[in-house]
Amino acid sequence: MNPLRAWNRFWFAPISAKPLGVHRILFGLFVLSHLALISVDLDFWYSDVGLLQGDEAAVTAGPLRPTLLAHYQDPASVRAMLAATAGVAVAFTLGWRTKIMSVLLYLGLMTFYNRNLLTNCGPDQVMMITAFYMMLAPCGAAFSLDARREARRRGTPAEPLILPWAQRLIQLQLCLIYFVTAFLKCNGRAWLGGTAVHYVLFNHEVGQFNLEWLGGYPLVVNLMTTTALVVEFSLAFLLWFRPTRRWVALLGVGLHAGIWPMVNVPLFGEQMTAFYLLFLDPDELASLGAFFRPSRWFGRRAPAAADAEARVDAGSTGRGWRQLELAFAPAAATRTASGNS
Repeated sequence: MNPLRAWNRFWFAPISAKPLGVHRILFGLFVLSHLALISVDLDFWYSDVGLLQGDEAAVTAGPLRPTLLAHYQDPASVRAMLAATAGVAVAFTLGWRTKIMSVLLYLGLMTFYNRNLLTNCGPDQVMMITAFYMMLAPCGAAFSLDARREARRRGTPAEPLILPWAQRLIQLQLCLIYFVTAFLKCNGRAWLGGTAVHYVLFNHEVGQFNLEWLGGYPLVVNLMTTTALVVEFSLAFLLWFRPTRRWVALLGVGLHAGIWPMVNVPLFGEQMTAFYLLFLDPDELASLGAFFRPSRWFGRRAPAAADAEARVDAGSTGRGWRQLELAFAPAAATRTASGNS
């Protein structure tokens, strides 16, 4: 394949909007969970009756990190901002006026992020990065109130297609996080020597449970350390390839499930593993959804979707731009075009 054409296809050939739509819903739920967590000690961390008073928050943040809470710091204003951000997060999750809500959500999260930089860590940074990309991505094109309204207006059962460049940026960001993390770990002796997890087990400041007893098994510690490093390098590259995608994604889920009892970082593993959905093809996403469908475990299986025949797949016949046109054409025109191809 021509390299230039492959590059253009990677960034601009239409793909299914469903993986991004599912990720939007999960991300919205993560944001709501995050807001619930910070509401516990809201006044202490984010108001002028807590840790940072007067102009201390503005001085700490600096001129390049604006926040309304540096000027309106009383507890009532902080609580009003939290309630407003939560309302925006609900609308974003439901996919109502998604483009506008994505911008408001980013601004709301940034307001709290910049108010107290002392409390920010990995999960907060990942959330801010994701919120920024969501402003650029057509994340309301599927599984949203916007998509439902648009489908009724246009009268098409075809699968929504989107230009993937913003989704590709999110994918690359995830791979960059894993690669840089693993690369930096290789600069020290603890990870290459297989002893790094030992220090994590005895770190009571961030530990979730007391797992010191594992330190009495050096081979287990060595295996856990080496496995974590190998999995992080694998996630940076092998998520892109269909034959290895599901297996390395399962390893990634196992990696973050293993981190959870050792390190107390709420919503970090959840956010990272949710990114894996963006690498799935529509059929892989459908299989995953069927696996977790309650009827699979507690009742009879749901019938196949009646509109499956109207599905337009960007990876099948026809050029991407032509399929994008078909995706937003009336149903009759879609079937006619498919019959003529």
